[in-house]
Amino acid sequence: MTNLDHFDRLFLLVAVGVGLVLVAGVNLVAGTRTRRRAVLGAVAGVAVCGAVVVTLSALTRGELSARAAVLLGGAGVAVTLASALLRSAWFHRRAATAAVALWAFLAVGGAVLATTAVIRFERDDAALAESNARAFESELVCQPTEQPTARTHALTDCGTPITLKKPFQNTKNRHNGEGGILHDAKLTDQMIRRGAASDASNCHGWVFTGGRFLLYLEDVEVILRENGYAEVPEPQPGDLVIYRQGGSIAHSAVVRYVTEGQPVLIEGKWGTLGVFLHSADKSVYGTDYTFHRSGRRGHLLVGLGGVSPDPNVVTPAVTE
Repeated sequence: MTNLDHFDRLFLLVAVGVGLVLVAGVNLVAGTRTRRRAVLGAVAGVAVCGAVVVTLSALTRGELSARAAVLLGGAGVAVTLASALLRSAWFHRRAATAAVALWAFLAVGGAVLATTAVIRFERDDAALAESNARAFESELVCQPTEQPTARTHALTDCGTPITLKKPFQNTKNRHNGEGGILHDAKLTDQMIRRGAASDASNCHGWVFTGGRFLLYLEDVEVILRENGYAEVPEPQPGDLVIYRQGGSIAHSAVVRYVTEGQPVLIEGKWGTLGVFLHSADKSVYGTDYTFHRSGRRGHLLVGLGGVSPDPNVVTPAVTE
């Protein structure tokens, strides 16, 4: 099972554990004192194993169902043969008691297996969450590599300067972990790539600077306030999407498609990773998101293509 991830392993071991408990329970209820009861218990056990395998197949991949069938079948055959041996004339009266003990042992083993699988899943899930957190820090936030640039200036619609930042060093090789991040987050098949990985901007810079610079959390709060963004319950194409984690802004994106009865599709850049189109609820940034709308045209800052509705705000000269 070394080639299974922790989620698949949980499915498999819990299914096998529950299957063993059910098979043992059926045989304990059927009893072992007569051949007819033993056969009835065996048939019922096979039916229970089949039901577990079919259920697992409906919930996940066929490979896991096949593995579960092998494990359940092997355990069932082994215990059934042992039980049959103990019911032979050689063991006489002790046979039934020993067979019951075997099925009871199998039931306890199944319960322990399922419980151990859950405990291991929680441990592995915590380790994966820690690993993803490190990936977020290095790839999805990318703040440690930035430095301010004075070659170009940008303002909010109220005239507040926004510091534009550039990568401190060339970090293009850091994108090698993109596939692993998407795979670990179970999002590989949940998105459409719209742009390549790049250090030129993060998600906020992709929205508010057209992908030319890096912006960070403290700047986004100011932009939302001074560029007239208001939260709206029903999104429209072009609206801003803001994700939060622990109450703080974690990600900015743009609504692209809204169809009644279908998930809202948004587009955004994931830190230093690529630009992706995906359902709003399928994101490495979580599901705590809100939609925002402004009366201005587009999301670009003044000085980078955006226009302030206030005539007193002078557009800075572009020097880069």
